[in-house]
Amino acid sequence: MALSAVALDLAKPSSPWPRATRSTGHLSAPPKSKSSHGLSTLSGMAFLTGFFALGRRRSSSTQARAKGGWPQSFVAGDAAQTLREVRWPEEWPYTEADFARQDESTDTGFYSQPRICTHVDDNFIATLTKHYGEIFPTYPNARILDICSSWISHYPTEKTWSHVSITGMNEYELQQNKQADDYTVRDLNETPKLPYEDASFDIVTCTVSFDYLCKPLEVMKEVGRVLKPGGMVILSTSNRCFPTKAVNIWLQTGDLEHVLIYGSYMHYANSFEAPEALDLSGPLSRLGFQDPVYVIRAKKK
Repeated sequence: MALSAVALDLAKPSSPWPRATRSTGHLSAPPKSKSSHGLSTLSGMAFLTGFFALGRRRSSSTQARAKGGWPQSFVAGDAAQTLREVRWPEEWPYTEADFARQDESTDTGFYSQPRICTHVDDNFIATLTKHYGEIFPTYPNARILDICSSWISHYPTEKTWSHVSITGMNEYELQQNKQADDYTVRDLNETPKLPYEDASFDIVTCTVSFDYLCKPLEVMKEVGRVLKPGGMVILSTSNRCFPTKAVNIWLQTGDLEHVLIYGSYMHYANSFEAPEALDLSGPLSRLGFQDPVYVIRAKKK
């Protein structure tokens, strides 16, 4: 939002934020701070409120607010199998409460302070970049859009595309993104519209950010609108989040449910072929020593 002309330390500072890891039933050690969303440090009281609120949710049994036991009762097997074999509920399976947040204050203040740092570990970044490097060349000279972006998009160093547009919350961070050809400051929770023409992109990416959107279906429909037929949306996620700004349904569910949640946005947008999930996590991720890496993607009809 408002440009902040502050001196920034380019090192990766430690973050005060807890890592959300429902698979272990508790909060692990704090992760590196994350700037794919231009997040600023909350006050001590706000942090403690978020920390303990999340801890209570994680330690108690999951209270499914979504309709018909969604998504917990729909998990079957690994990520790929779960999304491949899901039998979608006939109607949008969420309630308004699912997209409420602990901190309902405007996001402009929360994201106002620029942070030039990373939110996920080096293995996650390298794995996602490698995946992009496999997909991007299949769309020669592609026009790419990165939403909820920041100072880095994790794209390969070898350029196979023609143009990159980015949107995000913090203007200073967006200005530092060396792979972007243009940027737009946009609060998608306030205005879930993308400022681009129909069928103007071949690929749309979003890295560990869709869990902060309060109107995800509206945004996904916009993704479908700006994609060309046959174009691809690529969402990635891990097990980290900022609990005060993530939506409730995300905090109440684990990794495989998150795959279903992202896949459901694509399904109910009615613009995409069947979504698919990839678990790109390595052995150390499964042991808890690295961040897990999940990619959910789909092609525009």
